[in-house]
Amino acid sequence: MRGLRLGRHPLHPALVHFPLVFWTVAPVADLLQRFRGGDLWWRCAFWAIGGGLALALPAMAAGFLDLLALPADHPGQRTGWRHLLLMGAVWTVFACDLLLRSPAMPPAPGRASAGMILSLGGFALLLAGAYAGAQLVYRYGVGQDDQGRGSQPGP
Repeated sequence: MRGLRLGRHPLHPALVHFPLVFWTVAPVADLLQRFRGGDLWWRCAFWAIGGGLALALPAMAAGFLDLLALPADHPGQRTGWRHLLLMGAVWTVFACDLLLRSPAMPPAPGRASAGMILSLGGFALLLAGAYAGAQLVYRYGVGQDDQGRGSQPGP
């Protein structure tokens, strides 16, 4: 499987770290806002979610092209589709969360609770999706050469 590469390296794994970081910051900021108060954490979560959503789009596109490059009989096909669906659900949950938020005004109590529930739920889905992605690499060798020693250029 070749997939989308930058030089000799698979592109999808290089892109996923950015949305992962942003979507990890969001629930932490929501929890800080909940227990410490203040609008700063609400705004921080807003921008973290927005950054994660924007940066996830190229990562998702690269991952989708990698999934399409997997042979139909590859043993990692089901896990690949599970990963795709979970990460699509993560993106959707965080998109809904962003629609609740405004960095310009302080959150109403109900809105803050809903935002925190959505960001924690999105993070839980993120963990499940990341686990499926790790299974693709470490169990099925997706993105590695035939010997499983990393990405090497093909013919």
